[in-house]
Amino acid sequence: MKTNTNIESTLHEFRLPAYNEIPDVGLYLEQVAKFINSYFTEFPEMQVTPSMISNYAKQKLFDRVNKKTYTRNQISILLFIVCAKTVLSIENIRLALHDFHEGNDTMEELYQYCSESLMSTLSSFYHHEQSETTILHDDKHPMLNNIITAVAHKMYLERYFASLKKN
Repeated sequence: MKTNTNIESTLHEFRLPAYNEIPDVGLYLEQVAKFINSYFTEFPEMQVTPSMISNYAKQKLFDRVNKKTYTRNQISILLFIVCAKTVLSIENIRLALHDFHEGNDTMEELYQYCSESLMSTLSSFYHHEQSETTILHDDKHPMLNNIITAVAHKMYLERYFASLKKN
């Protein structure tokens, strides 16, 4: 079925930047929105506007912005928020972020775990063998695993229904 092939291709091609690929030179608000949206071109429901980012900052979902520029850690948190907002309320995202900060993992470790888990879960829709990154689903991050699984399923379903609307 062509619909499944298109969905598989879209999910297969999706990737988030590695932590070290996220700029750490201090991006301005518009640049942050453009950077984030460049990863979600096939997922319009996940696009973010500068005003949305400002609202997340006002709601203190991440550390205060310094001199109107965003750091790598702040952008990695925003990438998580963009994904999680499709399945969680802002209040639950706040609770999840607070829980993450309580752990021993660095922001880089959490972001990489999240990114790799999302790509692995998306891949599992079409490749049923267990990949190396699927093994990441351990008892250390059960809430994060559930969030990522929900996000991946939502991404799949959004593409599925979008393809039905086209036909």
